[in-house]
Amino acid sequence: MYHRPMYHTLLKRLQEPRRFIQVLAGPRQTGKTTIVRQIADDNQIPVHYASADEPTLQSRAWIEQQWETGRLLVAETAGKDGALLVLDEVQKVTGWSEVVKRLWDSDTRNHQSLKVVLLGSAPLLIQRGLTESASPAGLKSSP
Repeated sequence: MYHRPMYHTLLKRLQEPRRFIQVLAGPRQTGKTTIVRQIADDNQIPVHYASADEPTLQSRAWIEQQWETGRLLVAETAGKDGALLVLDEVQKVTGWSEVVKRLWDSDTRNHQSLKVVLLGSAPLLIQRGLTESASPAGLKSSP
């Protein structure tokens, strides 16, 4: 199976200890979701994938619900390397960056081994959200 170069970069980052949220931003239909799914399938990483593509799902509560599902997945894999939460089209949720930062910080304080990948098709909105809420060690963006 073909793997884009970004596959190897993201895989390496996800194998590191949990320190950064990974962000893949770029135009629609360029393979962002495919890369994440390949990594999960090839490496047996438990993953919860959710997309904010539907207008009815574009609320902060939606992010919190998906995050909680990711935390439950971590609990099911106790003693392993945790789990992965993938939020696609996250930039469609107003105020997403504040919610993500709050939840990430809470998991960090509680030693929760949930790794997070944010996918977005509007790089300017993603970048604006990253700039508004990122702590220096909190987010790591992938081109």
